[in-house]
Amino acid sequence: MDNERIERAFSLSGKTALITGGATGLGFATARSMIAAGADVVIVGRSKDKLDRACEELSGVDARVFDITETDRIPDLVKSIVNDHGSLDILVNNAGVHCKKKVEDISMDDIQRVLDVHVKASLAMTQCVLPYMKEKNSGSIIFISSMSALFGLSEVAAYGAAKSAVMAFTRIIAEEVSPFGIRVNAITPGFIDSPMFRKATDDDPVRRDKIIGRTPMGRFGDAEDVGWAAVYLSSSAAKFITGANLVIDGGCSIGF
Repeated sequence: MDNERIERAFSLSGKTALITGGATGLGFATARSMIAAGADVVIVGRSKDKLDRACEELSGVDARVFDITETDRIPDLVKSIVNDHGSLDILVNNAGVHCKKKVEDISMDDIQRVLDVHVKASLAMTQCVLPYMKEKNSGSIIFISSMSALFGLSEVAAYGAAKSAVMAFTRIIAEEVSPFGIRVNAITPGFIDSPMFRKATDDDPVRRDKIIGRTPMGRFGDAEDVGWAAVYLSSSAAKFITGANLVIDGGCSIGF
Protein backbone atom coordinates (compact mmCIF):
# COMPACT_ATOMS: atom_id res chain seq x y z
CA MET A 1 0.00 0.00 0.00
CA ASP A 2 2.82 2.42 0.84
CA ASN A 3 4.52 1.71 -2.50
CA GLU A 4 1.28 2.41 -4.35
CA ARG A 5 0.89 5.69 -2.48
CA ILE A 6 4.41 6.73 -3.45
CA GLU A 7 3.83 5.81 -7.08
CA ARG A 8 0.61 7.84 -7.20
CA ALA A 9 2.29 10.86 -5.62
CA PHE A 10 5.00 11.04 -8.26
CA SER A 11 3.04 9.70 -11.23
CA LEU A 12 2.22 11.88 -14.22
CA SER A 13 -0.16 9.33 -15.69
CA GLY A 14 -3.07 10.95 -17.52
CA LYS A 15 -1.24 14.26 -17.93
CA THR A 16 -0.03 15.87 -21.15
CA ALA A 17 3.24 17.80 -21.02
CA LEU A 18 4.55 20.31 -23.56
CA ILE A 19 8.31 20.81 -23.45
CA THR A 20 9.94 23.50 -25.58
CA GLY A 21 13.43 22.78 -26.85
CA GLY A 22 12.73 19.13 -26.10
CA ALA A 23 14.95 17.49 -28.70
CA THR A 24 18.30 17.91 -26.96
CA GLY A 25 19.95 18.62 -23.62
CA LEU A 26 17.82 19.42 -20.61
CA GLY A 27 14.60 19.38 -22.62
CA PHE A 28 15.29 15.89 -23.94
CA ALA A 29 16.14 14.62 -20.46
CA THR A 30 12.96 16.17 -19.09
CA ALA A 31 10.90 14.53 -21.82
CA ARG A 32 12.47 11.15 -21.08
CA SER A 33 11.86 11.51 -17.34
CA MET A 34 8.25 12.59 -17.80
CA ILE A 35 7.54 9.70 -20.17
CA ALA A 36 8.97 7.34 -17.55
CA ALA A 37 6.59 8.92 -15.03
CA GLY A 38 3.63 8.16 -17.29
CA ALA A 39 3.05 11.51 -19.02
CA ASP A 40 1.92 11.98 -22.59
CA VAL A 41 4.74 14.20 -23.89
CA VAL A 42 4.91 16.71 -26.74
CA ILE A 43 8.27 18.22 -27.63
CA VAL A 44 8.81 21.15 -29.95
CA GLY A 45 11.95 22.44 -31.60
CA ARG A 46 13.20 24.14 -34.75
CA SER A 47 15.32 21.27 -36.09
CA LYS A 48 13.51 18.37 -37.74
CA ASP A 49 16.71 16.30 -37.72
CA LYS A 50 17.14 16.72 -33.97
CA LEU A 51 13.47 15.96 -33.34
CA ASP A 52 13.71 12.84 -35.50
CA ARG A 53 16.70 11.63 -33.50
CA ALA A 54 14.83 12.32 -30.27
CA CYS A 55 11.86 10.29 -31.50
CA GLU A 56 14.15 7.31 -32.09
CA GLU A 57 14.98 7.28 -28.38
CA LEU A 58 11.73 8.48 -26.81
CA SER A 59 8.94 5.97 -27.10
CA GLY A 60 5.59 7.51 -28.02
CA VAL A 61 6.68 11.15 -27.95
CA ASP A 62 4.81 13.65 -30.14
CA ALA A 63 7.45 15.82 -31.83
CA ARG A 64 6.56 19.01 -33.69
CA VAL A 65 8.80 21.29 -35.71
CA PHE A 66 8.05 24.75 -34.42
CA ASP A 67 9.87 28.04 -33.85
CA ILE A 68 8.55 29.45 -30.58
CA THR A 69 9.72 32.95 -31.48
CA GLU A 70 6.87 33.01 -34.01
CA THR A 71 4.59 33.93 -31.17
CA ASP A 72 1.56 34.65 -33.35
CA ARG A 73 1.47 30.93 -34.24
CA ILE A 74 1.58 29.66 -30.65
CA PRO A 75 -2.22 29.74 -30.06
CA ASP A 76 -2.76 27.37 -32.99
CA LEU A 77 0.02 25.06 -31.77
CA VAL A 78 -1.46 24.83 -28.28
CA LYS A 79 -4.98 24.33 -29.61
CA SER A 80 -3.75 21.53 -31.86
CA ILE A 81 -2.01 19.78 -28.96
CA VAL A 82 -5.12 19.98 -26.79
CA ASN A 83 -7.27 18.66 -29.64
CA ASP A 84 -4.90 15.75 -30.29
CA HIS A 85 -4.14 14.82 -26.68
CA GLY A 86 -7.27 15.89 -24.84
CA SER A 87 -5.58 18.26 -22.40
CA LEU A 88 -2.46 20.25 -21.66
CA ASP A 89 -1.50 19.88 -18.02
CA ILE A 90 2.21 20.70 -17.90
CA LEU A 91 4.30 23.34 -19.68
CA VAL A 92 8.08 23.36 -19.42
CA ASN A 93 9.54 26.58 -20.84
CA ASN A 94 12.95 25.12 -21.56
CA ALA A 95 14.01 26.34 -25.04
CA GLY A 96 17.02 28.59 -24.93
CA VAL A 97 19.79 30.29 -26.86
CA HIS A 98 23.10 31.41 -25.46
CA CYS A 99 25.22 34.52 -26.01
CA LYS A 100 28.74 34.52 -24.62
CA LYS A 101 30.24 37.95 -25.22
CA LYS A 102 31.84 40.68 -23.19
CA VAL A 103 29.32 43.37 -22.35
CA GLU A 104 30.85 45.93 -24.70
CA ASP A 105 30.57 43.48 -27.60
CA ILE A 106 26.88 42.64 -27.19
CA SER A 107 24.84 44.01 -30.08
CA MET A 108 21.20 44.98 -29.91
CA ASP A 109 20.51 42.07 -32.23
CA ASP A 110 22.21 39.73 -29.76
CA ILE A 111 20.11 40.80 -26.83
CA GLN A 112 16.91 40.83 -28.90
CA ARG A 113 17.60 37.25 -30.03
CA VAL A 114 18.04 36.09 -26.43
CA LEU A 115 15.00 37.98 -25.14
CA ASP A 116 12.85 36.70 -28.00
CA VAL A 117 13.37 33.11 -26.90
CA HIS A 118 13.65 33.28 -23.12
CA VAL A 119 11.26 36.12 -22.35
CA LYS A 120 8.81 36.81 -25.17
CA ALA A 121 8.28 33.22 -26.32
CA SER A 122 8.04 31.71 -22.84
CA LEU A 123 5.50 34.35 -21.84
CA ALA A 124 3.50 33.76 -25.02
CA MET A 125 3.51 30.01 -24.38
CA THR A 126 2.36 30.55 -20.82
CA GLN A 127 -0.41 32.91 -21.87
CA CYS A 128 -1.72 30.37 -24.37
CA VAL A 129 -1.83 27.38 -22.03
CA LEU A 130 -3.45 29.22 -19.12
CA PRO A 131 -7.04 29.17 -20.44
CA TYR A 132 -6.90 25.37 -20.80
CA MET A 133 -5.42 24.94 -17.33
CA LYS A 134 -7.93 27.32 -15.79
CA GLU A 135 -10.74 25.31 -17.35
CA LYS A 136 -9.50 22.22 -15.48
CA ASN A 137 -8.56 24.20 -12.36
CA SER A 138 -5.13 22.58 -12.36
CA GLY A 139 -1.77 22.75 -14.10
CA SER A 140 1.96 23.03 -13.67
CA ILE A 141 4.17 25.56 -15.44
CA ILE A 142 7.94 25.35 -15.11
CA PHE A 143 10.45 27.96 -16.22
CA ILE A 144 14.09 26.97 -16.64
CA SER A 145 16.30 29.66 -15.18
CA SER A 146 20.09 29.80 -14.83
CA MET A 147 22.93 30.37 -12.41
CA SER A 148 23.48 33.61 -14.31
CA ALA A 149 20.31 34.89 -12.61
CA LEU A 150 21.96 34.26 -9.22
CA PHE A 151 25.61 35.15 -9.79
CA GLY A 152 27.54 37.84 -11.60
CA LEU A 153 28.94 35.53 -14.26
CA SER A 154 31.18 37.17 -16.82
CA GLU A 155 30.38 37.36 -20.53
CA VAL A 156 26.70 36.36 -20.21
CA ALA A 157 24.99 39.70 -19.57
CA ALA A 158 22.25 39.19 -22.18
CA TYR A 159 21.56 35.63 -21.09
CA GLY A 160 21.61 36.55 -17.40
CA ALA A 161 19.21 39.43 -17.93
CA ALA A 162 16.77 37.12 -19.73
CA LYS A 163 17.00 34.47 -17.03
CA SER A 164 16.45 37.10 -14.33
CA ALA A 165 13.24 38.03 -16.14
CA VAL A 166 12.26 34.34 -16.04
CA MET A 167 12.59 34.41 -12.26
CA ALA A 168 10.28 37.43 -12.10
CA PHE A 169 7.76 35.60 -14.31
CA THR A 170 7.84 32.65 -11.93
CA ARG A 171 6.97 34.68 -8.85
CA ILE A 172 4.45 37.05 -10.41
CA ILE A 173 2.57 34.53 -12.55
CA ALA A 174 2.40 32.13 -9.59
CA GLU A 175 0.77 34.88 -7.54
CA GLU A 176 -1.80 35.55 -10.25
CA VAL A 177 -2.81 32.01 -11.16
CA SER A 178 -2.63 30.15 -7.84
CA PRO A 179 -6.37 30.73 -7.18
CA PHE A 180 -7.05 28.68 -10.33
CA GLY A 181 -5.17 25.63 -9.08
CA ILE A 182 -2.18 26.32 -11.33
CA ARG A 183 1.32 26.11 -9.90
CA VAL A 184 4.29 27.99 -11.39
CA ASN A 185 7.86 27.16 -10.41
CA ALA A 186 11.39 27.58 -11.70
CA ILE A 187 14.28 25.19 -11.92
CA THR A 188 17.74 26.71 -11.83
CA PRO A 189 20.22 24.17 -13.13
CA GLY A 190 23.76 24.55 -11.99
CA PHE A 191 26.47 23.60 -14.40
CA ILE A 192 24.91 20.63 -16.17
CA ASP A 193 26.67 18.69 -18.91
CA SER A 194 24.70 19.59 -22.04
CA PRO A 195 25.40 20.77 -25.60
CA MET A 196 24.81 24.41 -24.62
CA PHE A 197 27.12 24.11 -21.61
CA ARG A 198 29.88 22.46 -23.65
CA LYS A 199 29.60 25.16 -26.30
CA ALA A 200 30.13 27.78 -23.61
CA THR A 201 33.02 26.07 -21.84
CA ASP A 202 34.92 23.74 -24.20
CA ASP A 203 37.26 26.55 -25.23
CA ASP A 204 37.39 28.08 -21.77
CA PRO A 205 39.27 25.72 -19.41
CA VAL A 206 39.73 28.50 -16.84
CA ARG A 207 35.97 28.83 -16.50
CA ARG A 208 35.50 25.06 -16.28
CA ASP A 209 38.12 24.77 -13.53
CA LYS A 210 36.58 27.67 -11.63
CA ILE A 211 33.16 25.99 -11.72
CA ILE A 212 34.50 22.67 -10.44
CA GLY A 213 36.54 24.47 -7.80
CA ARG A 214 33.51 26.05 -6.19
CA THR A 215 31.17 23.03 -6.54
CA PRO A 216 31.30 20.95 -3.34
CA MET A 217 30.26 17.78 -5.17
CA GLY A 218 33.23 18.26 -7.50
CA ARG A 219 31.51 17.47 -10.81
CA PHE A 220 29.05 18.73 -13.38
CA GLY A 221 25.44 17.66 -13.17
CA ASP A 222 23.60 15.22 -15.42
CA ALA A 223 20.70 16.38 -17.56
CA GLU A 224 18.37 13.86 -15.94
CA ASP A 225 18.92 15.60 -12.59
CA VAL A 226 16.85 18.42 -14.06
CA GLY A 227 14.39 16.02 -15.70
CA TRP A 228 13.48 14.29 -12.45
CA ALA A 229 13.14 17.63 -10.69
CA ALA A 230 10.63 18.68 -13.36
CA VAL A 231 8.70 15.44 -12.76
CA TYR A 232 8.57 16.19 -9.04
CA LEU A 233 7.38 19.78 -9.48
CA SER A 234 4.67 18.61 -11.90
CA SER A 235 3.42 15.80 -9.67
CA SER A 236 0.98 15.79 -6.79
CA ALA A 237 3.95 15.28 -4.47
CA ALA A 238 4.62 19.01 -5.00
CA LYS A 239 0.97 20.12 -4.82
CA PHE A 240 1.70 22.84 -2.24
CA ILE A 241 4.74 24.27 -4.00
CA THR A 242 4.39 27.34 -6.19
CA GLY A 243 6.50 30.41 -6.88
CA ALA A 244 9.57 28.44 -5.85
CA ASN A 245 13.01 28.16 -7.40
CA LEU A 246 14.59 24.71 -7.18
CA VAL A 247 18.36 25.02 -7.54
CA ILE A 248 20.11 21.89 -8.81
CA ASP A 249 23.80 22.68 -8.69
CA GLY A 250 25.79 20.20 -6.61
CA GLY A 251 26.15 22.89 -3.97
CA CYS A 252 27.78 25.45 -6.30
CA SER A 253 25.65 28.31 -5.00
CA ILE A 254 26.79 27.61 -1.42
CA GLY A 255 30.36 26.62 -2.29
CA PHE A 256 33.36 28.79 -1.46
